[in-house]
Amino acid sequence: MKLKVADLDERTKLPSGPDAKGNSSRGSVREELHLYRRERILGVAAELFSQKGYSGASVSELAKMIGVTKPFIYYYMKNKQDILEQICIATIDLPHVVMDEVFSEDLSPADTLYKFVRRFVWVQSTNQNYVSVFFREELNLSPDVRDYVTERRKEFDERLGALLRKGVETGDFRIADVPVTVLAISGMVCWIFNWYRPEGRLTLEEISLLFADLTLNMVDARRRSDQAV
Repeated sequence: MKLKVADLDERTKLPSGPDAKGNSSRGSVREELHLYRRERILGVAAELFSQKGYSGASVSELAKMIGVTKPFIYYYMKNKQDILEQICIATIDLPHVVMDEVFSEDLSPADTLYKFVRRFVWVQSTNQNYVSVFFREELNLSPDVRDYVTERRKEFDERLGALLRKGVETGDFRIADVPVTVLAISGMVCWIFNWYRPEGRLTLEEISLLFADLTLNMVDARRRSDQAV
């Protein structure tokens, strides 16, 4: 069975644009409304920062895009810096959501890697504004948030590296250098935001399949079952 867009957990799709909506199943009505408004601000801000850059965008422009006042923005966010940092925190946490879901399934290392890469491609491609802002504006983060990002990156590399080492031990993979392979896989997928376009030659489904196959070739995978699709 092929992985369909609808099969992906809603948590891997971040809010985007002026019409972004929150998840209506979370918490009380007041909490839901508060969360919805914060997510709406972040979604529109990601779009604005992606288009104009963090330095070139203003809170006034953001408020105008949403159709609210500046005090409305400041009620939910401390300042423009806080908005940027919340976008970046959400972005660096997103691959871990995918890891938590895929790695918890009872699959072989090869199947786990295949499924993870497909979903990783999906979340990077469908959250382009967030990912674009994250990579282009990282130098504008405060030291504390930069430290958080560094730790989450390290955790990502360790978790993916552990999967690759397990695959080597079970005979699923043949890898000459695990740390370099981790960087190759993450780099290949992370930078998809630079070139992926929904109207492009390949569909996202086709790209995710291609990247997953490329990854298995990279680790010289020995087998893969139908459970990973």
